[in-house]
Amino acid sequence: MSGAETVTTKSGCVVDKEDAGDGAVKLTVRVPEALLQKCYDNVVDGFNDTVTVPGFNASKKGSKASTKIPMQLLINHVGKKEFQSACVEEALQNSLPEAMELVAATALQDSERITTHFMDMFSSFAGVHSAPCEDMKYEVMVEMEPTVAFTGDHKSLSVKVQSPGDDATAQYDADKFWNDALKDQSTLRVVTDRGLVSGDAAVVDIEAVRVNDDGTDGAALQGMQQKAFQLDTDGGNIKLPGLLENIVGMEVGDKKSFEIVFPGDWPQEYVRNVKAKFTVTVSELFGREFPKETDALAEKIFPGSTSIADAKAKILDSITAKYEYDLERAIDEACVDALADICDVKIPKSLIEEQGRNMYSEQLLAMQVKQKLAPKQLEQLASAKMVNEYLTKQKDEIERVCRRTIACEHLAKLENLEVTGEALYEEVEKAKLEFEEFGTEYNENQLYLQAQDALEGKLAFKWLKENCKVEILPASRD
Repeated sequence: MSGAETVTTKSGCVVDKEDAGDGAVKLTVRVPEALLQKCYDNVVDGFNDTVTVPGFNASKKGSKASTKIPMQLLINHVGKKEFQSACVEEALQNSLPEAMELVAATALQDSERITTHFMDMFSSFAGVHSAPCEDMKYEVMVEMEPTVAFTGDHKSLSVKVQSPGDDATAQYDADKFWNDALKDQSTLRVVTDRGLVSGDAAVVDIEAVRVNDDGTDGAALQGMQQKAFQLDTDGGNIKLPGLLENIVGMEVGDKKSFEIVFPGDWPQEYVRNVKAKFTVTVSELFGREFPKETDALAEKIFPGSTSIADAKAKILDSITAKYEYDLERAIDEACVDALADICDVKIPKSLIEEQGRNMYSEQLLAMQVKQKLAPKQLEQLASAKMVNEYLTKQKDEIERVCRRTIACEHLAKLENLEVTGEALYEEVEKAKLEFEEFGTEYNENQLYLQAQDALEGKLAFKWLKENCKVEILPASRD
């Protein structure tokens, strides 16, 4: 960023520019009294043309001084603060645009912020009838386009990506999908002539107490007590090792106590490695009756299937296709993260806030699509309080997204990756349709900027995948 600089504008304003740190500059603007007088005269003429003072028959169209409202009468009618406020606003309108020319080439759009309190500028209009009495001085903070540099060679990036699956895991997932679908088609029947076996469902009461060092019962373990708990032995809701093994064989009406030591990695820290005494009572027991595997059933499990074999083949194909899609997305993410890792940039606060608000808006839109939120719910979620909470909690993630975006934009410039006008238009029209479908307001200029960023990001993704060395690691067997 350039150092201190002083310039005089065409209108005679003196502007001092200095580095303010954090990617911003401070402009100190001094508006000469002569320019303030012109602004004052403009305000007087404006009020004379627009206000009507009862009892004073001034011609609103005439230009003779004798037809003007006397200044004291005008100020009394308008109000001194309102008059001075109008003078200050006129002075800002006649000085700020020229001052901004000093940083226009590198300033972030609409990032300027006047830091001098508005009423502090009233003192420049403290003369007779609020006329100018001294130069007006104010300060402006402006965030600059971030200076970006890659600390490594973006053309020699390499990443490692774990495969989401292989032939073996695909077959396992396909079999699980089929078995889960069969389970959904099954019927629960009351069981009275046998004990519980794996695959059954049951309604049980569970009590749990801590076991003291001397083996006696201790205090109840909060959060572990369950009344009329619907237990599915094949549904994955039995997480505690040893629990299922201890209740297998229990019949309706049975009550059984046994001890289990909680694993050291149990989610609730307060019971890790704790020995507990469980007491389980079975009140209801249900067995499953599975349907016969027929071609008609295949159609229910995977619509469009003509046979069991066809359904299973299509399930396997869909899982394999999902693996391929997930792998492509993982490669995209890894390549962009690698690029962001070598991106040296100080991200302006306004960019972080803008990105965060966009992310929150996208989240609300997704919720609206999925849940069809009522107008009142949507209004509550879109409140300033909720937005600010999101910006605070997701600060690190927002900054990460900003860094990735900036890195891709810099890459697009370095490699001359240009978005076509046709592609930009299509992207904006698509976004407009989504907003209009749900009655959400939007700024078309903002949509074009966002579409430009999104398309440049896609071009950067494509370039990265073509130029980044990617190593695919074997799928996890967990």
